[in-house]
Amino acid sequence: MRRLYLVGFPLLECRTPWFDRDDPSGLGDNEKLSLLLIRYPLQVCTQPIAIEVTTVSGSPWSFFWGLNFFFSVLYSLACVTRWFDSDNPETNGGDSELLTFLLNKYPGEICPNPLGIEAQTISNHVLCVFCRYNPTTGFSCLNANQGGGVCADYKVRFTCPEDWCSSECMTPWFDRDDPSGLGDNEKLSLLLIRYPLQVCTQPIAIEVTTVSGSPVLPPGNNFVVYNPVFGFACVNAGQTGGGLCADYKVRFSCPAKFCASE
Repeated sequence: MRRLYLVGFPLLECRTPWFDRDDPSGLGDNEKLSLLLIRYPLQVCTQPIAIEVTTVSGSPWSFFWGLNFFFSVLYSLACVTRWFDSDNPETNGGDSELLTFLLNKYPGEICPNPLGIEAQTISNHVLCVFCRYNPTTGFSCLNANQGGGVCADYKVRFTCPEDWCSSECMTPWFDRDDPSGLGDNEKLSLLLIRYPLQVCTQPIAIEVTTVSGSPVLPPGNNFVVYNPVFGFACVNAGQTGGGLCADYKVRFSCPAKFCASE
C-alpha cells in the first residue's frame, strides 16, 4: 500500500472512507474520481491532495501504475501541456525526459514548477519496469533495469498551475546587456537586481527577441540558458562560425497575482 502526495503539500490526516465502485470483470477496474463523486456524494472532496490504493484483499500494488493513476487525478485541472518526446532508448542507455532538459529545449511550453506528470509510450501504453518519474525532475527509464531488454520510447506531459496557462500578466521588455563582451546575459537573477519590482521572482514563461524586434532568432546563435526559471544567456564563444551573439531583449509572463499587487 502506498500513499502519494502532491509535491509541496503537508501530510494531512483528513481521509475519506475506502471506495470500491467497480471490479475487473468488464474492461478493468475503474475508480475514477469523477465517478466516485457521483456514486458517493459528499463523501469525497472534489480536489484531493493525496490518494491511497490497495487491492480489496490488502495486497500490494504496482508502484508505476499507482503513480500513473495518482497523476490522472491531477488532469482534471485545465492547465496541461502537450506531449514531449525528446529522447529515445537507443541513446544514453535509456529514455530520459528530464524537466531541466525539456525546459531548455522547449522554452515557454512547460511551467517551471509542474504539479503533475504523465508518462506513456509513443504508442500510448503506460507499462514500464523500474521507471522513475515525478513532476519536479521528469521521467527516466534505464535499459539496464529492463531484464535484458530495452526501454520503450516514452513521451511525457505536465499539469501546471492554472495561472500559468491563463496569465495575461506580462513584464516590459528588458535589455540589460549587449554582446560586446562575453555575450548577451539576460539572466533572471541579474534582471531582478537591475529592475527591482518590475519582474516576478518565479516567471511562468519567457519571450526572447532581438532588440531590433526580429521575431526570428538569428541563425547560428546557440543559447546556454533559455527558460523562465533562469532567464536567457548567449555566449559569444559558443556561436557557430566564430560570430557574435545578437543583442537580445526578454520579457516574462508572471502569475496574475504579481500584476494585481502593482
